[in-house]
Amino acid sequence: MLHMRSGQTVRWAWLAAFAVLACRPVEVASAVPDAEPHAAPGVQPDVDEAVAPRALGPLQVAITVDDLPAHGPSVEGLGPLEIHDRLLAAFAAHEVPQVYGFVNAETLERRPELRRALQTWVAAGYPLGNHTFTHPDLRTLSLAAYYQDIAANEALLDELALGGERTPTFRYPFLLEGMSREDTVAIREHLARRGYRVAPVTVDFYDWAFNGPFARCTEIGDADAPEALRTTFIAHAIEMLRWSDAAARQLYGRRIPHVLLMHVGAFDAEMIEPLLAAMEAEDVQWVSLDAALADPVYGETYVKDGRNQGTLLDQKIDAEGGEHPPRHVHPRALLEALCPTP
Repeated sequence: MLHMRSGQTVRWAWLAAFAVLACRPVEVASAVPDAEPHAAPGVQPDVDEAVAPRALGPLQVAITVDDLPAHGPSVEGLGPLEIHDRLLAAFAAHEVPQVYGFVNAETLERRPELRRALQTWVAAGYPLGNHTFTHPDLRTLSLAAYYQDIAANEALLDELALGGERTPTFRYPFLLEGMSREDTVAIREHLARRGYRVAPVTVDFYDWAFNGPFARCTEIGDADAPEALRTTFIAHAIEMLRWSDAAARQLYGRRIPHVLLMHVGAFDAEMIEPLLAAMEAEDVQWVSLDAALADPVYGETYVKDGRNQGTLLDQKIDAEGGEHPPRHVHPRALLEALCPTP
């Protein structure tokens, strides 16, 4: 039944299935396989039910984009250069400032022509940050190898630095900061010695998981499933934006500027324009990463025994033993089953 294509009936069946799953509170799925899910006890996410979110003023959001210059499977007509062009055009049209693109330079060893995509990013006035050379998984290598992977990215970043200067800025692959308390602290100290600031995330709606199904459905010409993907992508992004705002107000007692995580994938490029419009309808005000990180909450660091991973909000809850507000996640199992490869 998952692979049927029979017009409007199937189309709306898909939409209904996605809507039901997207609105069901479940455990949080991590970007790293086998990561421990977060518990979701029954906690009301709003700090003050008497104060509507819109009465708190604009919700400030800085956008960051990971995995430049290429992420996820290719889609005909949406190669990496086209993806960068679409994202940059939307950011310009919506006046989104200082969108940091976090780079894995190893991609250029296999596809040197994609240097042009990074050059286009910088030419548009947006800076580049370090996302490690190969996007390694900390579970599979030593700290020394991880440090080497960070350093291997720096020559390219120096070469392409906006205006010839850069503020060393680091984004952890998989938002995974360490497999133990000791390693987490050691990596943070290493980054500080090399002059890096870390760019945490507070809004993560797992946009990356939509790129695979979009590529598969585009390849087989399924016209209905991508429409369901579009509906769910926007709904889930707004759900997680609202959750992050409510959780931050619960944790910090006030609204904070947020950092949104996206990826340079085909479906991100397909959906960037309606996504920005939908978030603006939520009274989002776009700010620079510099402005967001100037808030005191980003000067705090959290560490717990065992794996340290996730958004800044996740880390604060986990490290301090606080209650985790219930939230919604994308229907990961359904996305993986959509338009299956024969």
